[in-house]
Amino acid sequence: MNCLPGGTEVLLEHGRRLPIAELLDRFEDERAMVAGSRLVPSKIRLATEREGATVYELETETGDRIRATADHPFETPDGMKPLEELSEGDEVMVQPFRGLLDERPEEFTLLTEDDFADENPQLVRALTDRDLLPLKSTDDAFNRLLKLVGFHTGDGAIGSGGQTWFYGEPEDLESIREDIAALGFTPSKMYERERSHDIDGKTFERTEYSVRASSKAFQKLLVKLGAPEGRKIESAFTTPWYFDRLTAWQQALYASAYFGAEMNAPAAQHDKNLYCPKVSQTRTAEVADAGEQFMEELAAFLDRLGIETNEIERFETKSYADHETIRLRLGIKNDSENLIRFFSTVGYRYNHENRRKAIKAIQYLKTKEAVIGRRAAIAREGKAMADGGTPPVEIKSEFDINERFIERSIWGGRSDRPRPPADFPGFEDYCQTVSVGDDYTVTTRVRSIRKVDDEETVYDIGVAHDAHNFVADGFVVSNCGVRMMRTNLTYRELQGYEEELVDSLFTNIPSGLGGGGIVEAGVDTVEEILERGVDWALEHGHAVEEDLRHCEDEGMREGADASKVSQKAKDRGKNQIGSLGSGNHFLEVQRVTDVFDDEVGDAYGLEEDQIVVLIHCGSRGLGHQTCTDYLRKIERQHQGLLNQLPDKELAAAPAGSQLAEDYYGAMNAAINFAWVNRQLIMHRTRKVFERVFGRSWEEMDMRLLYDVAHNIAKKETHVIDDDGTERDLYVHRKGATRAFPAGHPEVPTAYRDVGQPVIIPGSMGAGSYVLRGGEASMDLTFGSTAHGAGRLMSRTQAKNEYWGGDVQQELREQQQIYVKAQSGATVAEEAPGVYKDVDEVVRVSDALGIGDKVARTFPVCNIKG
Repeated sequence: MNCLPGGTEVLLEHGRRLPIAELLDRFEDERAMVAGSRLVPSKIRLATEREGATVYELETETGDRIRATADHPFETPDGMKPLEELSEGDEVMVQPFRGLLDERPEEFTLLTEDDFADENPQLVRALTDRDLLPLKSTDDAFNRLLKLVGFHTGDGAIGSGGQTWFYGEPEDLESIREDIAALGFTPSKMYERERSHDIDGKTFERTEYSVRASSKAFQKLLVKLGAPEGRKIESAFTTPWYFDRLTAWQQALYASAYFGAEMNAPAAQHDKNLYCPKVSQTRTAEVADAGEQFMEELAAFLDRLGIETNEIERFETKSYADHETIRLRLGIKNDSENLIRFFSTVGYRYNHENRRKAIKAIQYLKTKEAVIGRRAAIAREGKAMADGGTPPVEIKSEFDINERFIERSIWGGRSDRPRPPADFPGFEDYCQTVSVGDDYTVTTRVRSIRKVDDEETVYDIGVAHDAHNFVADGFVVSNCGVRMMRTNLTYRELQGYEEELVDSLFTNIPSGLGGGGIVEAGVDTVEEILERGVDWALEHGHAVEEDLRHCEDEGMREGADASKVSQKAKDRGKNQIGSLGSGNHFLEVQRVTDVFDDEVGDAYGLEEDQIVVLIHCGSRGLGHQTCTDYLRKIERQHQGLLNQLPDKELAAAPAGSQLAEDYYGAMNAAINFAWVNRQLIMHRTRKVFERVFGRSWEEMDMRLLYDVAHNIAKKETHVIDDDGTERDLYVHRKGATRAFPAGHPEVPTAYRDVGQPVIIPGSMGAGSYVLRGGEASMDLTFGSTAHGAGRLMSRTQAKNEYWGGDVQQELREQQQIYVKAQSGATVAEEAPGVYKDVDEVVRVSDALGIGDKVARTFPVCNIKG
């Protein structure tokens, strides 16, 4: 925190910018723009100030400058990096739209109920219920309405029956739908139809996309705020009646939305120059003066921002049979600085393609100006050296530039600005080499970093969504979990087969780091698993219907989105489907030593001396890669928030943000992958038991008791207030597992009367427990309990204190536990002494009533990665 000088301007919602120091006293009322998968506003959680900081200035090749402390993180194509780790030539991400300086709007009332006195009272009620009447110039809803009125003036239509139409590209119409919905109205779905057009005798087809709102109240509101009614060609509309009373940034909301609908995109003219961006209208001769006034009012607004326009063009056009028409046109002067000012402060709203093209235009023009500036400096220096008597040959060798340029600078009496060199690309060629993100960010290179001050006051802000809750406390994507399979085998029946069984399991179930799984598949199959979960395994013969009924969420998470999982993660996962992995993941054959609750034990199918199988693993490399992918995104987009967290290992994205939604979809997909992973291991385990014991798995009654997920976040409804109020929450169970009590609707039907099975693994020398969800869990722990014994020491410390071979030998000789692993180091890392006392962990859970003891198990055979 505390990284930026007070004059650093922060981009705020609605295209405003404000010096960061001024946010100290008003940050709670503001929303800063966050560059993520989209450029979105986010609530500011805090603002801080610190004196006496050392500050450096970073300048890019496009001439952009920022001052910051050495530890201030900058977004780069490789994630967030502090300034002190950046060097000349490194790439950083910039978002070139600067917006306009914030001004407090003059407060005045735009509309009251009196303005709708002739309307149906239900219409008025529809507006008052949505807090749209009275409507004031300082209302946030008014800012959305300004954009909608501006765009509608350009590319909308007032239809019969209260239908208000907007026309545009699908991506742009989605933004319009969001704003309509934010006002409390229901936008339609996206419509599309093929249209034929005839221009100057040339006929062509195009697809027309549209969205409508069917509320008469919404339509009347837009009309009262200046949206033209009837045929626009015959209308005498100008800018809205209140336009001159607005602040510049509010005027820009209206104007930029109109430009988004009507202005042409940045395009190359010739000789590395751009065309003038233009808007035009056709009006009948009777109302042409109003049209010209409309253009003049827009030009005056731009002039106040220092943006020059060309003279308004007015010329006759092909007239209709019943009236004469006039064409009016307004253009932005196309010198570089003027275009940069226009694109970076006003630009286009509700037109994502033009906005992206405008970002490219800004960077192109800045690059061109930087090149021209350098050539002008060389020309001046060359002339000065010549005037001082330096021979031309030495002057030419001084600069990395062609000789003709130097000669003309020395002897030609250059009076104008140099042109860019012949090999400087044209605009369209440049656009092919530049990528602009959906958040309107683009890469540029660092030109220089220099120290500027040792004693400067610096500031920082932390952003968060206004819901103030998070997808996760710690960043988690891998669904580690555990499933237990019961059998009708007794410990006596298994004795004598331990060594054969552990060897066969180790041979047939892939484990350890890297690739290798029971099923190897293409990415298409991985995507199907990510979307469908255990249902995929059922279809392909790796499961039976009963398995799904005894799995949390029936083995498929709603909201899983394979498209949010990276290709790299899918590539890692496709060769690991059905594998244990390494670390604390294992497959363990156990015997039931104690049953504490006979009634629940019967419901779970557990009895003393019975053999069960415990499988503990997650989503392997796919989950790990997904975690890494989103961690980097969070570091880029929410570094201010991360700096507030109590541990540097924690990361979070604000709930409601696009990144959070993307992460949640990816996490649910990884959960599905993990369930399939455990299902395939269980299926293979059944086959191993069949070979070792010479009976079918059905004869041995090898049924899934339950599969419960660890370390995941889920959307759930919980009572959090004394008055019984329910709220939808993200419940992140890190180091925890779900423990829903009897009667909860999400407990499988087979166990609903007694409560959800909860499986608590211990160490491979101490055994594990089966609990049921306790009655107090919903009140005390959001339906949760511990998910295992938990470590007492790090893996490094464990390897220093234990020798794997000794641990294996002691377990076998002293406790008749057969362990097999990929390496002795793995056994040492997982030695019984490394873990907490599982008996004490479960005692606490049982005493609190969040997870009640049902049965205890003890290891017989264990395989590890």
